[in-house]
Parts: sequence; C-alpha cells; structure tokens
Amino acid sequence: MSGTGLMFTTSDGVKLCYDDEGTGAPVLLVHGYSANRGYWPFQRRALLDAGYRVINIDQRGHGDSDRVAFGQRMSRHGMDLRDLMDGLRLTDVALIGHSMGVSVSLALFSLYGTHNVSRFVAIDQSPKIINDDGWKWGVFGVEWPLAWEQANFRQPWGEPDREPAVPEHVAVELAKLRHHHDSFPHEQVTELLMDHFAADWRDVLSRIDIPTWVVTGRHNPYYHAEGMEWFAQHVQHGSYSIFENSGHEPHMNEAALFNKQLLQFLKSTP
Repeated sequence: MSGTGLMFTTSDGVKLCYDDEGTGAPVLLVHGYSANRGYWPFQRRALLDAGYRVINIDQRGHGDSDRVAFGQRMSRHGMDLRDLMDGLRLTDVALIGHSMGVSVSLALFSLYGTHNVSRFVAIDQSPKIINDDGWKWGVFGVEWPLAWEQANFRQPWGEPDREPAVPEHVAVELAKLRHHHDSFPHEQVTELLMDHFAADWRDVLSRIDIPTWVVTGRHNPYYHAEGMEWFAQHVQHGSYSIFENSGHEPHMNEAALFNKQLLQFLKSTP
C-alpha cells in the first residue's frame, strides 16, 4: 500500500511510521539521530520526479514512530530496516543514510549482508566515532573518558562553528529540523546515542560488495575528510565526493548538485 504516514509493526512489536510513494525502483531513506522521515525534502521530490519509489522511515524513538525504552541500539535499528524491507517485499533497494542512518545501515549489513540492497549512499558518518590510539578520524573531540558525558550533551563535541551558512530556502528546511532536534527527548534515548558512539563498523566495510558512494562536506563540523575517504577505499566498490560549500548536510546545503550526482550514481552500471 502506498501513501504517507503508514505504519508497520517490527518483529519485536514496535510500530514504526513510514511514507511509501512512487512505483519505480525502491529507494530507502534513513535519517540521522533526532531527525525524522521529513528530513529529505529535496531528495524526495527529485527521486519521485526521476521515477523512483521513495520510502522514508521514522526510526524507533523518532518522528511518529513508537518511543519505547527497549531496542535502543544500532543492531535493533538495523533489524528494523530488515523488517520493513521484508514486509514490503523490497528487492534491488538503493539504501541512503545520513549520519546515524549510515551506522544503522552498517548494522543491517553486519547482521544480514547486502541481501536485496543494490546500492548504498553513506552521507557524512565515520565508521567509528570515538577517537583512540588506533583511530583519529572519529568525531572531533570525542574520546572514551568523556564519551558518556558527551552522549548526554553535558560535554561539548564537534566543532559547530565550521558549519557554513546556507541558502535561504535551505535554512527554512533546516530550521524545521532544528526545531525537532531541540524538542527531541534526548534523555530518553541516551543509550542509543552512546551505542552509536561506541560502535566500530570498520570490519563490516570490506564485506560491502555493492556500489557505495561516500559523501561529506569540506566544512564538516564533525568528521575528517580523510576518514570519509578511508571509508570509500575500504568497501569493495567505493566512490567518494566532497562538497565544497557544505558541512554535515551536503544533500541539503548543495541539494541540486547532490541530487544530480545521486541520480547519476543510481543509474550507473555496477
């Protein structure tokens, strides 16, 4: 059934909300922490106009989906994607994640491989967030001694002043998202954010055997460009793009250019 504001029930009994529009090859959009399925305003329209079937999901604890105390880990969120894909009988899926949505996608691959996923777009997410002696390309300033306090927003992380100004029409959309972030019940999902921080997906990358496009912004407030490029180099069929006028959200800041390259990637020969 197509439409918006649809509901399905996961294998552990949680009701998740999603939109399912269009009739072409399926594209599944996975938002980041504290966002929701409305996070893709520029991609949704471009993909529908190009003839794709666009599926947006509110992850558990986000948007209009159930907010439950259990399942606050990347593995369960990855299982939620599998439940949705199986329930809708999706095959040949183009999976697009942003920020934590990338980690959720990597959790899916860790548990199930790339079954029924044909392409992967990873927008601005390191495969490992916490910096330590063996990894220096996590989030700026996040290290083990302060990670729990940072996951509770009691200690700063990242370099937000690096984020560039955006065009007015983009600012309107981002303002809507920041409103959701400000009203988001962070204290109820601290375990989820900490699990996101603590996860290390580097061993999963070499098993990703589908075309993968890794994207970041030049003025990134969280991640090193070198780490994003490393990500692309360690999947089997990776490509990498850095958007010169963007920070954490190149698909928003430079939507027209991003969408052009996205459609080229989706149509390219594997």
